Amino acid sequence: MTHPALPRRHRAWRTPLALAVAVVLSVLALPWNFEALTSWQGFTAALGRVGAYFGAFAAPDLSPAMLQRCASLAAETVAIALLGTAIGLVGSYPLALGACRAVMLDDAPGQPRLGRSLRRTGLEGFRLVLDTLRGVPDFAWAIVLANVTGVNAVTGVLAIAVSVAGIYGKVLSEQWDNIDPARYVALRTTGAGRLATFLYGVQPLAGRAMLSFVLMRTECAVRNASVIGVVGGGGLGAGLWDHYTDGDWPGVASMLITLITVTAGTDLLANLLRHRLRVDPNHPRAVQGLDRRTAARRRLQVLLSVAAVLTAAALWLRQPFVRVLDDLQRVEWQYVRPYTLGLFTPDLSVFPSASEQGPTAVWSALQQSAVPLAIGVLATLLGAAFAAALTYPASVAFQLEAHRFTGEALPPWRRHLRRALVVLARGIALLLRGVPEVAWVILLAVFFRIGVTPCVFAVALHSAGVLHRVFTETLDNVSYRRLEQVAGACRAHVFVYGALPRALADWRTYTFFQFEVNVRIGVALGMVGAGGLGHLFQINLDWRRYGSAATYLWTMVLLTVVVDRLSRSLQMRRDRC
Repeated sequence: MTHPALPRRHRAWRTPLALAVAVVLSVLALPWNFEALTSWQGFTAALGRVGAYFGAFAAPDLSPAMLQRCASLAAETVAIALLGTAIGLVGSYPLALGACRAVMLDDAPGQPRLGRSLRRTGLEGFRLVLDTLRGVPDFAWAIVLANVTGVNAVTGVLAIAVSVAGIYGKVLSEQWDNIDPARYVALRTTGAGRLATFLYGVQPLAGRAMLSFVLMRTECAVRNASVIGVVGGGGLGAGLWDHYTDGDWPGVASMLITLITVTAGTDLLANLLRHRLRVDPNHPRAVQGLDRRTAARRRLQVLLSVAAVLTAAALWLRQPFVRVLDDLQRVEWQYVRPYTLGLFTPDLSVFPSASEQGPTAVWSALQQSAVPLAIGVLATLLGAAFAAALTYPASVAFQLEAHRFTGEALPPWRRHLRRALVVLARGIALLLRGVPEVAWVILLAVFFRIGVTPCVFAVALHSAGVLHRVFTETLDNVSYRRLEQVAGACRAHVFVYGALPRALADWRTYTFFQFEVNVRIGVALGMVGAGGLGHLFQINLDWRRYGSAATYLWTMVLLTVVVDRLSRSLQMRRDRC
C-alpha cells in the first residue's frame, strides 16, 4: 500500500534542521584557533602583525624587472588557464552526455527492462568517471603530474584540464537534467530520439545557463592557474610563493596586484562575450530587433576570437611543451612505473600490523575526511549567505532596469545612486573572487596564524565572490515578461514572488556544486596548513609511501562520489516535489 507524500509545508522543517545539524557537527569537528580573539595580548599581537604586513603592501615592488616578471607570469597564467579549460571542455562534453539522465534514460512506459538497466549502468559509469576526474583537486593532480612532466606550465595545463573535465561534465549534465521535460515534450511526440531531443530541445533551453557557467569556470581556471604554481604548475602562483617564502612582502604585493588585475580583466572579457552572444530581444542589454543573420555573425565573431586567443596561448607555451616532449622521450619508464601504478593500489589494511604504531591509512583517511567536509559545509553556507545578500543590490535588472517591469519613474539622483550601488556590490564580489583561496589564507594567517581557522574564512570569502557572480546572472536572466506578470509594482515584491522562485533552482544547483568544490579545496588547503587528507597525502607521497598515499587519494574520490550522489538525489527529489 502506498502512502501519499506529505504536503510541502510538513516537509519544510527538514532542510533547516539538516543544515543546523551539519553546522554543529562541522564546528565540533575542526581544530579552531582563536588565540587572536580570546585574549587582549593575542589580539594586540595579531594587529601588530597585520600592521607590519600591510605596511609593506603600501609600497609594492614596481621596479622594471619586477613589472616585466609580473607581466610574463600573468601571460603564462592566462595561457595555462585557457588551454586547460579548452581541453577540459572538449573532453567533458561526451562524458556529460553519458551522465545526463535526459539523454541516457527514456521514461516512456513500455521500455525493455534489460535495455533500461544497461543504460542506467552506463549512466552511473559515466558519472563515476566524472567523479574520479574532479574528485582529486587540481593541486593534487599537479603534484602527481609534476613527477612525470616536471615543474612547468605543461603540468598546470594538464592538471586544470583533468579537473575541469570532471567539473564541466557534472554541471552541464545537471543543467540539462534541470530542464522541465514538459518544455520539450512536443519534440518527443514527433518521434525524435533521445539525441535529437537533446540537440534541438534540451541544449538550446539550457544554453544561457551553460554559457554563464562555462565563462564563470574559465575565470575560476585563471585563478586556479595562478595558484597551482605553488605545487609546480607555473604562472603567478610560482612567483607569489617564491616571494612569500622569502619574506619579500613588496614582491608579494606586486604579485597580488597583478593577480587581481588579471582576474578583473578576465571578468570584463567574459561580460563582453556575454553581451555579444545575447540575442534575447526581451533582455535590456540586448539589441532590439536583432535578426538571425546578425546573431549568427556575432556567434561567428566570438568563435573566431576564441580560436585566435587559444592559438596565441598555445604559441606562448610552445617552448614548455617542446621541452616536456623532449624530456618524456628520455624518461626511463621502469622507474616511473612503480610511482604511477602505486597510486592505483591503495593500502586497504584495516588493522595495524605488529610493527606499526597508530591507526592504519584506512582509519586515518576516514577520520581526516571530517576536515574537508566541515570546511566545505561552513564555507559554503557562509559564502552562499553573503552572496545572496549582495545579489539584490548588484542586480542590473532590479537596480537599473526595474522600470521595464514595474513602470516606476525615478529622478536622476536615484538612478545614479542605484548605479553606484551596483558598482559597489559587484566590486566587492570581484575582489572576493579575484583573490584565490590560498592568497586569502596567506592574508588571514597574518592575523589568525596558519591553521584551519583562516582556511575556513578564506574559502567562505572566495565562495561568496564566485556564487555572487552566478546568483546575479541567474537573477538577471529571468525574463522581464514573467516579472511583469507579478502583481504589484514594488521591486522587492517582484523580487520575492517573481524572480527568486525562478532563480532558486539554479541557485541550489550552484550552491551544491560549490559545496563539492569547497570540499576539494579543503583537501588542497591541507597542504598549506588546514591538515586532513591533503596533508597526509602530501607527506606520504614525499616519503614514497605510495600505498598510503593512494589510500588518501582514493578517499578524496570517494568523498566526491558521496557528495555528488547526495546532490543529484536532492535535485531529483526537488524536481518531484
